[in-house]
Amino acid sequence: MDRDLEAAFRHVEELLFGGPSRPGLTLYDLQRLVGYPAKGKEPYVHTLPALPGVQAVRLYYYPEDPELELIVEIVDREGKQHLRHFRWNGVTWETPKGKKGELKATAVPQGPLRVGEDYFLGFAPEEAVALEAALRRGEALGLKYLLCPRCRTRIFYAYSVNLQGLACPTCGNPTLLFKTLAGEERKDPLEALAEEQRRLRLALEELLAYLKRKLGP
Repeated sequence: MDRDLEAAFRHVEELLFGGPSRPGLTLYDLQRLVGYPAKGKEPYVHTLPALPGVQAVRLYYYPEDPELELIVEIVDREGKQHLRHFRWNGVTWETPKGKKGELKATAVPQGPLRVGEDYFLGFAPEEAVALEAALRRGEALGLKYLLCPRCRTRIFYAYSVNLQGLACPTCGNPTLLFKTLAGEERKDPLEALAEEQRRLRLALEELLAYLKRKLGP
């Protein structure tokens, strides 16, 4: 495992387990982060802000499958998937006993995979389903795709895909336009969650100080 990939996994572990400057994520925090239960069916997915040396970091939450629960996916510079598995034990996150939580990536279909009205190229089926759900919710800003000017078909593609010679899977048009999903900039949910934790901690400290003044040492 290269240094950038190791650093990315350390970042995710610090996010889950916490550190000197911030508490770790509880199960409730994770559910809020991925939008459970308001955002449809599992897997619930959240893409973390970009990290140096890797293409993407995603959290997949499976509330209905206790054997999976949380899968962390990191896509390295070459487009390869690296997965780790975590479970909530009621107090903190842990990896399955006797393992490091390493998982093998799901095989990726060779051609475009249709999900809903769009096509996805270079993504595993569960990734494509999660991305399609994020598109419907307006939460996939910055995602790159190819647009067919003839039939308006959209093909969302992974960074590792070779696009040379690709034609529209609907009408066969070989002339496709490079596009990026744009929209209003949203506040990072992780930062918003951290701010709320800081406000709650401050409110608790003020309450304790007030009780000490009233009740004495």
